[in-house]
Amino acid sequence: MALVGSSDEIFCCKFVAPMHSVFVINLIQDINVLRPLIYMAANDLQLPILILVTEAFHKRDKTGLWQKELEEISLSTSAKLHVFANEFQALQNLKGISGVMIAGSESHLNAHKPVRDLFRAAPSCFTKITLQHGYECVGFLQSYDQDIAHGTGITFAADVICGWCHPERLTAVAPSQRHKLRVTGPSSVLQKPSGGKKIGIGLVCENMHSPRLNTRGDFKTDFLDIFSRYCQELAKDERSVTLRPHPGGQYTIKNNVDLARNVVINNDPIYKVDLSTFSYGISAPSSILIDMLLADIPTAVWCDSNAVMDLGNYEGLTRISSLEDWLRFSQEAIQRPEQFLDRQRAFLKKQKLQLDRDHVYSSYAHLLRALTKAKKNEPHLDRLCNHPSSGPTQRILFIAPGYIPTLQLSFIKPLSDLMALGHIVIDVIAEVELNAEFKNDRVNSREAQQWLHSRIDSFKPTLCIFCRYAGPLAQWLNDYLKKKGVPTVFHLDDDLLSIPKEIGEDKWKFHNRPERIATVRYLLDNTNLVYCSTISLKHRLEALNVKTQIISGDIYCSAEVVGTPKLCSVKRIGFMGIGHEADFSIALPAIIRVLRLHPEVVFEIFGTIPVPSQLLEFGNRIIKLPKVENYENFLQTLMEIKWDIGICPLVKIPFNYLKANTKWVEYTSVGTAVIASKGTVYDECCSDGCGILADTEEEWFNAFELLIQNTKARYEQVTRAQEKLNQEYSIDQHRDQVINIFDHAK
Repeated sequence: MALVGSSDEIFCCKFVAPMHSVFVINLIQDINVLRPLIYMAANDLQLPILILVTEAFHKRDKTGLWQKELEEISLSTSAKLHVFANEFQALQNLKGISGVMIAGSESHLNAHKPVRDLFRAAPSCFTKITLQHGYECVGFLQSYDQDIAHGTGITFAADVICGWCHPERLTAVAPSQRHKLRVTGPSSVLQKPSGGKKIGIGLVCENMHSPRLNTRGDFKTDFLDIFSRYCQELAKDERSVTLRPHPGGQYTIKNNVDLARNVVINNDPIYKVDLSTFSYGISAPSSILIDMLLADIPTAVWCDSNAVMDLGNYEGLTRISSLEDWLRFSQEAIQRPEQFLDRQRAFLKKQKLQLDRDHVYSSYAHLLRALTKAKKNEPHLDRLCNHPSSGPTQRILFIAPGYIPTLQLSFIKPLSDLMALGHIVIDVIAEVELNAEFKNDRVNSREAQQWLHSRIDSFKPTLCIFCRYAGPLAQWLNDYLKKKGVPTVFHLDDDLLSIPKEIGEDKWKFHNRPERIATVRYLLDNTNLVYCSTISLKHRLEALNVKTQIISGDIYCSAEVVGTPKLCSVKRIGFMGIGHEADFSIALPAIIRVLRLHPEVVFEIFGTIPVPSQLLEFGNRIIKLPKVENYENFLQTLMEIKWDIGICPLVKIPFNYLKANTKWVEYTSVGTAVIASKGTVYDECCSDGCGILADTEEEWFNAFELLIQNTKARYEQVTRAQEKLNQEYSIDQHRDQVINIFDHAK
């Protein structure tokens, strides 16, 4: 994995920009995880600090305690502090800077969505880092209850994920994410308070908001009942106990739980609490247990009376359940602490946690230094200062099904430099967002119109692009935008009026719904301009007597060379496709012959199509790579898997003749030799020895054999293709094409 983002990533920043450390805070507990790194970056590495805080964080911080902590951190590190409602607001604070972007919690789970959305749209001049934020952290080390609540196969938008333990202990890291893992250890060891005198009382921590206490039963009641009876017993001896609510969940406080008089609430940030002063610690399963172990105090894990909760990751620690267990443990912890401490030290060793403070410090410092130093070698973009679009800022509103590859390929990538320099600002209204906000029949309601009205008026667009949009309220949107004097463009990269069954029955049914067909036709006839991905698609729409002016571009997918060909034997052949079984079947017979003839060759399928039964005979030589949702991450993966040969089979149906040569561009940019279907959209790009065209099974087989047997021929083919890519499919040319489209729409 390249730690420095490649130049074809979204919002790419190719100019030499000031190095910053950007910290993204969404959950309350993010502060504890990020605080030591903020101080390290500011005080030791002398990096300017920017702290981006989600609106969701402020909603969670009911008491305002954590806002004060952020202000204290910001003041002492001279950090700039900004709150953002969505990724596009956050991006406005990144103009003209580069460096590293670090999140305390980020994944594809809904609770992490604001951070994931920002990471997906972040400039490529930032390397994105996600930290393991707890001992049993989703995507790193999960319990069975977390598996039930969140599922497995958690993915991250980050380039680097920093874990606490040796990789073999991080059993929840998905195979697709393993290459991102760096074992740094927990950042919390960098800010442990020094040991103080014992205060003679114990500490009990609640973790009531955890899925573990909700998934397979209501264990909250069980815990609170046993804690209440425990406090009553302590009161008989005039003893008190400290209760620490979970910093994020705050269950006992938010729910006004009636607590005994001998309970002392400690709600301070954990980095301001000296745990070593407590005589013992008790907690429901939570990362605070690790903090207690590191503070070297006797520690017990509470479990429900029926032992339903999964405590497998805490195997070896003292468990307590009944009132008798609580009382016995607290007494023995005070009288004979060593019997617990020896077991706990053995437990920590078994977890293979990286806990050496010097090692943890050097791991994070080395990572931050390496990434910020590497960024300084990026080339200048001074030429953009004289670009026609470097005048007044253009505000482009995109209305699309979602953050789809078409949007990223056609607009985000070519405009990324201008966006990074602040000459273009964008916002995206997604159909999936509209549907989530207004379910079922309400999506066409007056409330939905008011919601869109507010979004448009607050953004104040100068241009609107309907990108593959066929969703609700298209006519209302187009009319309202025109009333506001905003030109509208309908962008298509497929004939959405004639989706065939060959691309998959589910897609066929979805796109051919009468209301979606009607929306496509309306936008074709009523926007200011129709922008097509190819000249063939333009001719198709002209034949349908579309009323609006139609323009097509020469480039649909642009790229830069990010991987060079190698003079080596062929080891990997691949195909990427989302629901293109019919296309793949064209090359399948030749592939089978090649694999039988060359046992050293591996074949990989990247996408959603299943492995054909005909390939099962080759066992582990057939590798299935899962679909990567984000286009930026997809390109990164394509670069990393290093295919020697990539295939572009395409069924010869009218729908496919209108498509673009995207696969050729993507394969070529990463240094992969191309074999493509003859008589299709690949004829032109493969001409002049820049790819091999095949039609029959024999032609496909001969093409494979040529590239496998003749290393030099394959090397030269890719070299020629990359020269063509630079000359005819550059991001600069694509950017100029898009700006020209904008000018035509006005």
